[in-house]
Amino acid sequence: MPGPALTAGMVHHAPDALLLVDGQGVIIYVNAAAASLFGYPAAELAGLAIEQLVPEQSRGIHARYRAGFSRAPATREMGARLVALAARRRDGTEFPAEIRLAPIEETGPDGGTLVLAAVRDVTDRRRITDELRAARAEADSANQAKSRFLATASHDLRQPLQTLQLLNAALTRRLTSDADLDLVQRQQAALESMADLLNALLDITRLESGAIRPNLDRVPVADVLADLQRQFEAVAAARNLALGIAPTTACVRTDRILFRQILQNLINNALQYTREGGVTVDFRDESAGLVLRVADTGVGIPAPELDRVFDEYYRVDTKGPRPRGFGLGLTIVRQISRLLGYTVKVESELGRGTTFSLHIPAGSLVAMPAGANLAPGPATAGPDVPKPGVLVVEDDPAVRDALDLVLTLEGYPTRVADSAAAALHTFTASGADIDVVVSDFQLGPGRNGLELLEELRHMAGRDLPAVILSGDTSPVLARIGAVPRVAMLRKPVDARQLVVKLEELFGAAG
Repeated sequence: MPGPALTAGMVHHAPDALLLVDGQGVIIYVNAAAASLFGYPAAELAGLAIEQLVPEQSRGIHARYRAGFSRAPATREMGARLVALAARRRDGTEFPAEIRLAPIEETGPDGGTLVLAAVRDVTDRRRITDELRAARAEADSANQAKSRFLATASHDLRQPLQTLQLLNAALTRRLTSDADLDLVQRQQAALESMADLLNALLDITRLESGAIRPNLDRVPVADVLADLQRQFEAVAAARNLALGIAPTTACVRTDRILFRQILQNLINNALQYTREGGVTVDFRDESAGLVLRVADTGVGIPAPELDRVFDEYYRVDTKGPRPRGFGLGLTIVRQISRLLGYTVKVESELGRGTTFSLHIPAGSLVAMPAGANLAPGPATAGPDVPKPGVLVVEDDPAVRDALDLVLTLEGYPTRVADSAAAALHTFTASGADIDVVVSDFQLGPGRNGLELLEELRHMAGRDLPAVILSGDTSPVLARIGAVPRVAMLRKPVDARQLVVKLEELFGAAG
């Protein structure tokens, strides 16, 4: 045990400012750190009222607090949770302080309880805290600005690109010269590249800013994959590749749109890097959950580069023609997987192929909803079936005219409306001739395509099928997957996709 002299020396040279105060609030002892902190000689501090070290405006409150402490003494922090504390130096300057109090068993000269006060100057800590709060506020403001930009960019940037793609498709139908068609096809390829890059960049930005919030629902995996098979089977056939998707009865509680995007990016990536053979999608049940695997017989990935495949803008060197893309698809897969609580892994052998495995935890697996269609096939109108009448609702005049032109060239009787009100008026007059609705999601302040569809269905007395077109980032879009006989296509929409969706929906409705 240290002797009295050593103990006194430890207290005197302690790094925190220590003051011993009697029951009347008079300082009877200070250590060296206290004298230095308050700018007094130690001998001058002894005998001074403790309120002298408190800012003038706080002295009355401090005296009342000290009296209360005397009635119920206990080791505790002094009032910091209620008010920011400050102390006053000899020269009158003030500083933010952290003060801890502890009663001493011995009594002072006045017979009252002695109190030991430990005081710290927290100027630096307060400054850092204020800077962190300011940085957080600035970051929040930047995220809000980014969200506003995304909402605007997603809609406004896609609109002119949508017009170009639709007009290009219409031009393809009108040209007969092989040379002219070749030019238009090259133009279409450039437009599709622009659309892919815009979509990928906006997706990355939305994910990084936290603007995406999953909307969970029961999603049959086979339902999503059947839709993707229809989307990619023509692409695979054009490259002489096989696309095989194993049957499954698995059902996942997930965000339908985000889950579909993971699988779409994985299948598209596999097709891009496969020259012969094909791509397969299969499943493996594990105790920890479901493993969904997308395997290809493509070029493979060198072992040293496996860790890089999910990096932004990374693309495998194929030693040949460069596949279409920008190296963002797998980055989006990884970020969405994390958002949904999945993990994605990759295995590859150079020259023999690559397998991506999506690990879905058991807690995300749910029972199949009643009446789910495990293997929906395309429902297209036969050649002798009249084309359905289409109501086109679009507030952008260029996009509206281009949609009207493309659908007319495809043989669809069309009516157009530039607003929700105009659409309701048109349907009132010609509802019997309208079989399908094609509507933009954003229809001006306070209105959207889903709300309009509900009104049209109420007027028609039937589940009028519809295609909703959108480049919007609104979480309301997540509802579309749960609405019967409604499909969503993301702007800029390819004219062929639109026609296929219309045929599927009309067939399902008929």
